[in-house]
Amino acid sequence: MKKKKEYSPRYFVKLCSDKAAFEVKFSQKLRLDMPSVKKAFEDSKRYEIILYTPHIMILKSGKEAEITFSKDERMLIKNVSSKDQAEAIAESVLRVALKTLSIRRKMPGP
Repeated sequence: MKKKKEYSPRYFVKLCSDKAAFEVKFSQKLRLDMPSVKKAFEDSKRYEIILYTPHIMILKSGKEAEITFSKDERMLIKNVSSKDQAEAIAESVLRVALKTLSIRRKMPGP
């Protein structure tokens, strides 16, 4: 039996011009439902939600890392020491956020 491949959008991570954060940009629109994403982060208990609006969410991971996750397919990751650490956090955040896509796909249409 084949294991269903998990959806993972393409993205790239780069250091912002002011070198205060790493920026994560996606190659395609994710069309995320922010209230569902918020609930997924609350349920995961891996992140503390510092701020939430229908367009932007600020998360805290551990003692230092701060993630700004926006509906416009962008993330900013602050207070990390390397690009590798930023990529690991981006991957973890995406795993939680993308669960909402599979939930929406399973819901019956009108």
